Amino acid sequence: MQLYSKNNLFVIFLSLYYGIYAQNQVKDTTDFIHILYADHAVTSNKYPGKQLLSGDVQIQHNGAFLYCDKAIVDKKENTAIAVGNVLLKQGDTVSMRAGYIKYNGNDSFAEAYDNVILTDPKMNLHTDTLYLDRKKQISYYTTGGIIRDSVNTLTSKIGKYFLNDKRFRFINNVHINNPDYQIDSYRLDYFTETGISDFFGPTKIYNEQSYIYAEKGHYDSQKDISWFVKNAFIKHKHTSIKADSLYYDRKKEYATGNRHVVVFDSINNTWIFADYAQRWAKLDSTRVSQKPLVVSVSEKDTLYMRARQIITAGKENRRKLWAYPKVRFFSNDFSGKADSLFRSDRLKTMKLMKKPVLWSNKSQITGTIILLKNDSLNKLDSLIIPQKVFIIQKDSIGYNQIKGKKLLGKIKDGHLKTIDIYGNTEVIYYLREDNGQLTGIEKNKSSHIYIEFEQGKIALIRLYDKPEGIIYPYQDFPEKEKYFKGFNWRGNEQITSKKQLTGTPEPVFEAQSKQMSVYQQEEIIDNNMRLRHLPDLDRLPNKIPHIRPNKNKKPK
Repeated sequence: MQLYSKNNLFVIFLSLYYGIYAQNQVKDTTDFIHILYADHAVTSNKYPGKQLLSGDVQIQHNGAFLYCDKAIVDKKENTAIAVGNVLLKQGDTVSMRAGYIKYNGNDSFAEAYDNVILTDPKMNLHTDTLYLDRKKQISYYTTGGIIRDSVNTLTSKIGKYFLNDKRFRFINNVHINNPDYQIDSYRLDYFTETGISDFFGPTKIYNEQSYIYAEKGHYDSQKDISWFVKNAFIKHKHTSIKADSLYYDRKKEYATGNRHVVVFDSINNTWIFADYAQRWAKLDSTRVSQKPLVVSVSEKDTLYMRARQIITAGKENRRKLWAYPKVRFFSNDFSGKADSLFRSDRLKTMKLMKKPVLWSNKSQITGTIILLKNDSLNKLDSLIIPQKVFIIQKDSIGYNQIKGKKLLGKIKDGHLKTIDIYGNTEVIYYLREDNGQLTGIEKNKSSHIYIEFEQGKIALIRLYDKPEGIIYPYQDFPEKEKYFKGFNWRGNEQITSKKQLTGTPEPVFEAQSKQMSVYQQEEIIDNNMRLRHLPDLDRLPNKIPHIRPNKNKKPK
């Protein structure tokens, strides 16, 4: 064995260099590994073509530098094995540290083992085993890795780093831990310089205030803006929104949904279906448009409602709903139309405005404004019309009619039972025997009328305070007396079934308890969504903000 000291290492280096140069002149097929420096170098006949280097070893290959405590360089195979405090540097940005690196100069390929750390200016990667392909500028691991940048910690089973793009691709059990949120995904592409993530497969983004699920999407961690598609939904404490595509600004807690939007409000057990929706979580407010349908499920009945635009806002027990224009609604007991509708949980009132009409069984009821009130059990309790009351029931040969200034009605088991009408009341009523035979037509006036209903028909009429009237035989009833001023029968507009609003097929919805189980089927919700109460909303702003995402920006 021959031993070479530091003093004659330069001679060795020169001979090695010119030998490699001569080979390149002949073959010109590969770039060879160059030894730049070592404290000690040893060659042996037992290891032909190999050099054993130690002490501050420095090796170079095509712009990459390898530093270590010990190395074995095989000139014939054009390989190097580095051991102890190994550092591989490529340019000024990328470096890799490990306990052991095997480097193949022919393929420009490195295998790193034992506490491997890959670093660029934006992040560092920790893993047990890492492979670096310098020709393709790709590094990858298959035994699990941890990536850290200024704010995020990411773990995955498999990872690939594209050095030119500054992009990671993580596969299998991907998890990102951020001070403000957590992400779990099957596959995620992460750009280290921009903080942007593109994910594929089941993905969850969650914190104590919200939970997001999607199977494809784009997330900008610096701006906290996301786009989600494919089975995407966002859930806050009381409200969830699902759509074919979702846009979400976490800083503003603002979301929009496009196509097949479903909004669920657990406070009122209400579903809203539409093709476009906006959601402000801080205000606990939602605006939906493009053929919206509201389905409000109660213990005994379900209300279906449509309008061009619907807004809900407010905290629990103070929730408000606005619907406009061209409101239509249906339940088993009532249906109606109006230009606009307002509902208040605090006042337990639903108000129909601008040419409202209400149908209760066989009665058509109109007025300047129509109010439906609930009792303490949230069941329909009373009907109020403050001005221009007009009630019409169709008879086989004419119309029963009642007019007045003000109406107070009582509702029992969802049916209108009694009404009191005050102020210049007028009545036209077709009198019939129990067998249906017509006995006459009554027309009278009074200051107060009391009416009872049975099975939707007028069963009793009482007139108070000096009533005036006359009963006509049918054949003697003057044609001009058959209709009160303002008569407008709108029977052809009456909504008689929910299918007139829902269409076919009917949207799928469930009771609140079943729906909650759907959103809680993933264990991660129970473990990580310890939802706290959002700030109370004492009053709504005068103008609800209207924000739309940039339509030119789409998920990758």
